[in-house]
Amino acid sequence: MVTVDRHANPGMSGAVNGSGTGAPRRDRRELAELRNEFATVRVTLDQRGNGPRLLVEDLESGAEILLSPLELASLCLAGAEDRVNWLRVGHYRDERP
Repeated sequence: MVTVDRHANPGMSGAVNGSGTGAPRRDRRELAELRNEFATVRVTLDQRGNGPRLLVEDLESGAEILLSPLELASLCLAGAEDRVNWLRVGHYRDERP
């Protein structure tokens, strides 16, 4: 597992933590834990379905989503307006344009 915290040390681009908790599962592999001042998420490669997917977990709320390669490619094609509408955490939860 890789933990990236952009605000852990202003002089570093991110902190890396290779320690994991619990026994490793063959059908899931934790890839990263990403953190900033607004949110903390864990990204895991999930092999349990018909094909590989990314499991993204919001560590504050416990919400999670499995994203297929098709859904990930769609994220890449989304415009700025689409992305603004996705902000629903922290201070942005109740703000809508």
